[in-house]
Amino acid sequence: MTLSQVAQAQEVVKIGQIEALTGPTATYGWMSAQGAGLAVDEINAAGGFAVGDKTYKLELMQLDTRGEPREATVQFRQLMEGEVKFVFGPFLTNVFNAIEPIANQYNGKFLMFTGATSAHAALQQPDRDYLLRTWNWDAGSSGFGTLMVDYLTKLETKKVAMLFQNDAFGKTAVDIYSGLFKEAGIELTVEMFEPGTKDFSAALAKLAAGEPDILFPGYSDAVLNDIVRQSTESGFGDRFFIVRGSIGPALRNKDAIQDYIAYVPKDFESAEKSDPKIAKFIESYKNFYKRDFPYDQAPLCSSSCYDHVYMLVEAMKQAGTVDDVGKIREALLNMTYDGLWRITYDQTGEAVFNFDIIHVRNGGAIETVHYDPTQE
Repeated sequence: MTLSQVAQAQEVVKIGQIEALTGPTATYGWMSAQGAGLAVDEINAAGGFAVGDKTYKLELMQLDTRGEPREATVQFRQLMEGEVKFVFGPFLTNVFNAIEPIANQYNGKFLMFTGATSAHAALQQPDRDYLLRTWNWDAGSSGFGTLMVDYLTKLETKKVAMLFQNDAFGKTAVDIYSGLFKEAGIELTVEMFEPGTKDFSAALAKLAAGEPDILFPGYSDAVLNDIVRQSTESGFGDRFFIVRGSIGPALRNKDAIQDYIAYVPKDFESAEKSDPKIAKFIESYKNFYKRDFPYDQAPLCSSSCYDHVYMLVEAMKQAGTVDDVGKIREALLNMTYDGLWRITYDQTGEAVFNFDIIHVRNGGAIETVHYDPTQE
């Protein structure tokens, strides 16, 4: 290797990632970190990527917020003061809300790839050029929530009972889905529970008294597992509808549920058998982390971050720069990336991608319905 080649190999693009890697809300963050780490390792192992006459490698700095907003603000300031231009995360709405005022101060100097639901509203605000939301929006004509509710109407659903955590995202979800169910002519009853709740029997009994057709519980496997088990064991209900979380709670209780309808961007267990990209991703995951692939722990987040790291690299190559975040953002907004998912961004900076609705029936039989809003 010549001296010039050595110098080129030392060029580094820093990526920061702030997610809950531990704690009760760590499922999404932990999987996101796994996906980003795998993508960075693959890109670097392949020799990096070329932009202009230089070759770059990625340096990934992953910080554990533990889901604590105050801790996240300190970590985020560290990334900004270190002039990190690309930040992945946070996925949690309460963490995003905490760091957003700080992020606004650095508008134009970095890009943030966040899955937080509250970022949807922030995208509409001025001076948020740094913001890209890596998750598709629930509502709207091609929103996954709209299509999920439409699926329920086809099952002649008349009453839904919603049981959500009393926090920032829980309240946002109630607002979103109250409108969607009303438009669909579906009656909605809502109960909220406090963070840390383990016994849901009182709330489940109250909701069951209204004789709902289906229960719409929580947004993370940490509570979904308990709610599904307690609801089926106590006879409060055996039909479930979720828009965040995995099908793991259904598979663990497959003989107790009747229906478990879930928004899952990719049904990895079936896609692994038919899609070479998915099979390669799962094989790479197992080899890199020396563990089985966690099909039941929100692999949607790992695949999302995995694709978005590659998408960022492609955008830097197309923009011809690793520093001009405005040009890189423009390249992202004009790109359709065909990775594990087919991803585009709308002009506000919000991702649109294909996804699956998974219907798990009693005994574990799975039906998959595919949707691809990127083709519309």
